[in-house]
Amino acid sequence: MGYGFLLIAVFLTGGGLRALAASEITIKASAPKVVAMGQQFRLVYEINTRGGKFKPPELKDFEILMGPSTSYSESTQIINGHISRHVSYTYTYILQPLKEGDFVIPPARLSLKGKVYESGPVRITVVKGNQPARTGAGSSSQGGKAAPATASGTGSNLYVRMIVDKTRVYLGEPVAVTVKIFSRVSLTGFEEVDMPEFDGFLKQEIPTPNLTSLQREYVNGVAYNTGVIQRYLLFPQTTGDIKIDPVKIVCLVRKRMHSSPGGFFDDFFDSYQTVRQPILSAPLTIHVKPLPAGAPADFSGAVGTFGLDATLDKDSLKVNDAVTLKVRISGNGNLKLIQAPKIDFPPDFESYDPKVVSRIKNTVHGATGYKQFEYLMIPRHAGKYRIPPVVFSYFDPAAGRYKTLRTPAFTVTVKKGEGETGTQVIAGGDKEALKFLGKDIRYIHTGPIRLKKAGYSLFDTWFFRAFYLVLLLLFLVVVFAYRRHRKVMGDQQRVRNRKANKVARKRLKVAGQHLHRGDQSGFYEEVLKALWGYLSDKMLLPVSDLTQETAARALEERGVSKELIERLLRVIDRCEYARYAPESDAGAAMDKLYEEAVAVISELEQKL
Repeated sequence: MGYGFLLIAVFLTGGGLRALAASEITIKASAPKVVAMGQQFRLVYEINTRGGKFKPPELKDFEILMGPSTSYSESTQIINGHISRHVSYTYTYILQPLKEGDFVIPPARLSLKGKVYESGPVRITVVKGNQPARTGAGSSSQGGKAAPATASGTGSNLYVRMIVDKTRVYLGEPVAVTVKIFSRVSLTGFEEVDMPEFDGFLKQEIPTPNLTSLQREYVNGVAYNTGVIQRYLLFPQTTGDIKIDPVKIVCLVRKRMHSSPGGFFDDFFDSYQTVRQPILSAPLTIHVKPLPAGAPADFSGAVGTFGLDATLDKDSLKVNDAVTLKVRISGNGNLKLIQAPKIDFPPDFESYDPKVVSRIKNTVHGATGYKQFEYLMIPRHAGKYRIPPVVFSYFDPAAGRYKTLRTPAFTVTVKKGEGETGTQVIAGGDKEALKFLGKDIRYIHTGPIRLKKAGYSLFDTWFFRAFYLVLLLLFLVVVFAYRRHRKVMGDQQRVRNRKANKVARKRLKVAGQHLHRGDQSGFYEEVLKALWGYLSDKMLLPVSDLTQETAARALEERGVSKELIERLLRVIDRCEYARYAPESDAGAAMDKLYEEAVAVISELEQKL
């Protein structure tokens, strides 16, 4: 009622009529006079009336990151009986310059009731700054569809970068990539993280902790909250310029929403809303140089910095005993791609595919660690043999040349085993080039000659007939036995199966000798060889394919109880752990482990 009396009084004085009279329509344009390359800024048009058709100017020298966003406000003031009413329509653009220089933004136009109103031109000077990839500032309310993402970079309030340790590499040389986010807004999380495919590279992830908090960091004097999203190691597989596509991230940003403009109590009634803001990193290009010519004959593609070491577990053994050659390649580079070195073993050695043991860790400095190849060999004849040096060649990108590593040669003495004949064997170029000495020529008979009576024939006697029949039967028995023997001996798998327990007990006997000497390393190694060798021979599986999982599965298929399998695996675990972490006082534990190993093999022999 009070407002009604006040309005009546104002109109009676005539001041209200003058205040509410139509004022002149204006369009005001505002923007900063100087901006830097990569900097975002606002271009705002304010119109003091509602209605009409607004036509923005052509913004060819600037990229429109967002807009136009519109807002409307209206206020009324009464001072000494005079009423003033203010209406404001605003059109806001978020822009970013495309190049340096002085630019003039043409006037904007408003068409209303047949008349055209114009704003003044806007002059902007773009100076040199940190050239960014352009930011995606568009957003939508939670649950809506996000605006298309554009690339973001330094100078934005929110951007993501792919950081590489080098942009020019050799073929096979690793490149470390770090995906990092920079924020000056209230970032609450990510809705979507889309990594590139890294076409042309072999990708391996570097273990990266989950991003739970951001760290303070200054970029060109500006404070940002930063965090590493993911790291990768990339191994180029082709030469030339390889392009890496951008990273796309949809961020969840918490923004403050005003309840009503211009009120004194606005701060008490403000609300917050989470909006989706997509951003893109700038694409990258990696130049991959081909490896130079003149590669060694044994070069298989290893690139990095490496060392080579080879050890033989024994240099003296008996026929049919096993010997292991361990070759370890360690260093920094594409270790996972390294193949087993080719070794020319003596022809009288039966060799198997090497067992591969890898301990490789991916870091921002490359793939470091080692790759070990274990060659199992079994000599079949006595003699003294030479194992040639192991040769490994690689390309060193730091030095820009090929390097070749070489181990010393090994000499192995093989003694006669149980049941071996005294025949001397000389190893030639292959297994067929063997010569038997001492049996190729018979001595001339020099004894007296027996003369027999003419007409006498041994063939007509019953003794000869009986003797002939016995010889025939004996010949048939020998032929049958010989064929059976050849069949059995020809089936090496059957021989291995039959001798598995015997070979295992020999190795356990050697382990017992190490036990009495207090040699922990030798003891555990021989127990492991006994167990793995027994399982390989008994189940006819290559040693290189044997793991705890495959062994357990094979034993279950053969009806071995789970309790016995678990006991076997516990013994193996104890041995493997003790080999790399020996105990200070392990005498009693070694005794108990030895007894358990003997018991497990005995029970397995009964089951199998």
